[in-house]
Amino acid sequence: MATSAQKGKRGKTGKQINSAITANVRHLVRNLSEPGTSQEKLHKMEDTVSKILTKEHWAWVRTDTEVKRSLDDLADRFRVEGMASFGDTIKELANKYLAMQQIQQHSDGWSMLEFLLLIAHKPVQNIRRNRVFMEEHRLCMIDSMEASERQAEVELEAAMHPDEEVDWAALLSEDFLDPPEYDSSDSLSDWSEESDCDSTSTLKPDEMAMAYQQAIKVADPNGRENNSYLPSMPVQRVIRITPSTVLSLNNYKSNHLRRSKLIQLPPPQPPRTTTPYWQSERNTDLLSRTIHSLWWRPDVHLNALPASTNPLDNFAVSYVQYLNHNARGLLALPLPKTTTESCLLREILLMFVRPSSCCFFIFNKDTRRITVRDNVSICTVTACTLQKFLLYNVVPALEDMLEVQRIIDTHTLHFDGIKTTITLECFAYGLRDLVQPICQLLVAYEDRVIEDPATNTLINFTVEFREHFSQLRLLRLLVEEAILDKGPPHLRSAYLLCRLYKQTLPQVPHQKMAIALLLVSLKRYCIIIDGWWRSAKLEDRLNEFIVELCVEEDSQQRGYVRKRSVNCEEGVEVVEIFNKLQSCPLYQILLEHALESGETQDLLSSVNKLGEMLTTHNESQTPSLYDELVAQVFTQIEAYCGSIPTDEKDEPEPEEDPEQAHDDLIASNVQGIRNLDLFAIFTQPVQQRRLERQRERLRKKPIELVNILKRLERATCLQLKSELPVALRVVLQRRQCLANEYAMRAYCKELHLAENLRFVRHTMMLEAYILVPYYAALFARIERNDNWTQSSVLTSTLREVLYPYYQRLAHTIHVNVISQINSNSIKVYEALEAIELSYEMPVAKQRILTTKHIQDYNLVWRLMLKMKWALWKLETLQILGPDKADPYAPLDLLGLTIRRLQIVRFWLIFLMNNLHTHVMEAVGQQLELRIGKCKNIRELRSMHDEHLSWLKTHCMLTDDFKSFRVALEQLFHLVFVLDMEWNTCASYMGVNDALCLDFTLSDDGIDDGNAERRSFEYLALNQVVEIEITYIRCHQTLADILNTLVYQNDHRFLSALRETISSSLPH
Repeated sequence: MATSAQKGKRGKTGKQINSAITANVRHLVRNLSEPGTSQEKLHKMEDTVSKILTKEHWAWVRTDTEVKRSLDDLADRFRVEGMASFGDTIKELANKYLAMQQIQQHSDGWSMLEFLLLIAHKPVQNIRRNRVFMEEHRLCMIDSMEASERQAEVELEAAMHPDEEVDWAALLSEDFLDPPEYDSSDSLSDWSEESDCDSTSTLKPDEMAMAYQQAIKVADPNGRENNSYLPSMPVQRVIRITPSTVLSLNNYKSNHLRRSKLIQLPPPQPPRTTTPYWQSERNTDLLSRTIHSLWWRPDVHLNALPASTNPLDNFAVSYVQYLNHNARGLLALPLPKTTTESCLLREILLMFVRPSSCCFFIFNKDTRRITVRDNVSICTVTACTLQKFLLYNVVPALEDMLEVQRIIDTHTLHFDGIKTTITLECFAYGLRDLVQPICQLLVAYEDRVIEDPATNTLINFTVEFREHFSQLRLLRLLVEEAILDKGPPHLRSAYLLCRLYKQTLPQVPHQKMAIALLLVSLKRYCIIIDGWWRSAKLEDRLNEFIVELCVEEDSQQRGYVRKRSVNCEEGVEVVEIFNKLQSCPLYQILLEHALESGETQDLLSSVNKLGEMLTTHNESQTPSLYDELVAQVFTQIEAYCGSIPTDEKDEPEPEEDPEQAHDDLIASNVQGIRNLDLFAIFTQPVQQRRLERQRERLRKKPIELVNILKRLERATCLQLKSELPVALRVVLQRRQCLANEYAMRAYCKELHLAENLRFVRHTMMLEAYILVPYYAALFARIERNDNWTQSSVLTSTLREVLYPYYQRLAHTIHVNVISQINSNSIKVYEALEAIELSYEMPVAKQRILTTKHIQDYNLVWRLMLKMKWALWKLETLQILGPDKADPYAPLDLLGLTIRRLQIVRFWLIFLMNNLHTHVMEAVGQQLELRIGKCKNIRELRSMHDEHLSWLKTHCMLTDDFKSFRVALEQLFHLVFVLDMEWNTCASYMGVNDALCLDFTLSDDGIDDGNAERRSFEYLALNQVVEIEITYIRCHQTLADILNTLVYQNDHRFLSALRETISSSLPH
């Protein structure tokens, strides 16, 4: 049963009310939505309405006045937007809705209107987008409502006056004509008197007027002005929408009748058929139909008109005719085709811009070769002579231009899907800047040929462009040498830079042009380095930089920077090219800076010091590396060539800007205005334009190749020094020194690297005896086999020991079990191989203390633990000996055996102490004191690597000391055997516990002879002699190994240890 609180006004529960609301919302959305709306969209609209209902349920209830004001505002909005008819329709529908009898009986009419306004989604915008459709929809809706209202009115009238039933359809069938089929009411204005007169009608005009007056009287008996043509509405308040009926009355002029025509909707049209299309084909006959194609068609022979009738003016044809005439029929040479020299020059100029087969030339698109046609000439030269002249003087330049343009288009427009790099693209744009002046001269020369063909001849053309043709040849050779068509992107970019650098050496004639091209080609590398410098990100989407960011799969730290290499799969030739690049000075400078900068910038970014460095030294607004490099190159050149004028000095002073003059005039005219507000109104736009012009003047123009080349040529006519590598090193070193300063400061102050290295030395090299209680308890647990292989217990115990000394770093250390097999061993020196230490360090520290370094430190740590265990075990052995009243009495056989066992223990203690002392000499080196001497991260890492390598060597953990470590393992095993023999001796003698009972005595305290029996039993079963012999052999082996290492392998640091072990060899 639902509680009273859960029930509604009519006794319904909350669940029933929600179900009813959901059903009504679904019904409302589907009635208000357009036909064909998808289910997904309907569900979204239902959710929107439900949210609105939920929100409005607890919202403030608006009054009738406010809802009416909202309706008026919406109608005004429609009127402003030019859609007043929609606003009027909405207001009319609202009034009719409120006038309905069902709505007046309840007080929720205005609430329903408010709800409908809320759920309306952007009505003005939607109607504006679909103006035509919504207009048709509005008219159709009004038409249907009027039809339904008219039907209701007829039924009501019939019910009220059953005897006086009027058949309006029969009454007006004779007077009303079918309306004309016009698309809209706008067409009513096109009606004319002639069209009205032409309309068919069975009545005369006078009769039609009389019939119309009678209809009006019946419709409005009170005589009021009414535009409706049906009977008026009765007194009862029933909303009726009566559509107007179009009348066609001859000779009756009434504008209000014409305005009452409704829009006739067009009939539905079937779906349109798909537009047919077809694949267009290139018309190969189009060129052959043009007039110029007649010049090179083989079936058409043309000759140009000579300048005069002199045979020398038509020498090309006259000479062939002369030969044929004098040959007496032995020769029949064909007459050549001839044209004017201006046409020849224009074809040559066309071949430079867009090569194609023409009158004089044949262009093979497959081989990209240009040849000269046979038997084609100009009037004054024979065909053979002209062909040879063009082949030697023009065709090479044409092919050079063709090849250079192909390279430019390939790397700038990316034809044929060829993959390029941005460095090659910058080089191609530099080539374009060098070729563009030549193209402009060629275009200008065509204008000269058209204006004065007499002086601008073929000879003049070749002489004038001889220098430019030489430059084209040089550019082609440079392109063929510098561009590599195979290999990875980084190799192609580096190969281009290295080949261009070789062209910048002093002995190269075109050194200055190569310097300009190299500077432009370095722009992409400079952009990558700038991005690295400012945001510590390697923005190299095409993988063309000489280094890469590498992230190991099994590593959780951030990637590190390494030099890019070439796979052997690329081919032997590519690998050889890559190896040759390593000797290029420019490549080495870029590689060294990239490797070092990648570490420093990433470090500064990880410790949030990069922004501080750039802000402190105003580096956020510094010029780009490319601008700095260009400026540094010219600064070094000016050191021995003097001041070089810039391009700005050569530029003419700009003419006075009319806008600027107008602004100056306004500023001078308003100086007398005392009203500050009025003065600001006049001067504010002027000041804004002045500031914009000032910023435009201060804005730097990009440095282009042509400007660089001009400045280099102005510097000196002689060759220059190799300044580019020096300038590049200076600019990069200037930045790197600043970054290194902040990087070392970050390591020393923010990351506390010195404290971390001291912490590593105290924990992993067991210095300062901090871990004595930890490893003493660990040895005891391992010997007892007391379930000691729990990483959490080992870690927590170690942290408790370290916390009093290193509160900030104690929680970063972990003890991990890496071998379950070794952990089950009862031999401590073997069980220690099952554990290792690990550290939690930030990424910046991981660049110095890498995972490989931690593994090496673990090797030293386990070696130190084994030595500590051996000494701890030998020093904690219980003193053995029979109970005698006189300790200085001569020893019996049992006493001598025990004494020999104690001597072996003493030998092992002496040997282990010597080895421990030697290792501690290496472990005691304090690396943190040498951090201040490092200038950059590379030196710091190199110093740490050298220290760790030196530490491993002195601890004899490298491959050179493998035999020594085997002998050392035998010594550890000997300590384990000695411990078992010691415990066996103690058990036979009954001294293994101070509180144990002596079973050799009787109840009366008399010895029953068992002690003597157990002593003889131990003398028969002991292995003291074997232990002595094994130790002597191990000692001798160590001495021999050390002799070999010192004298043969030249490990002089082992001299003291070798001397100590060799001199203490027992016999």
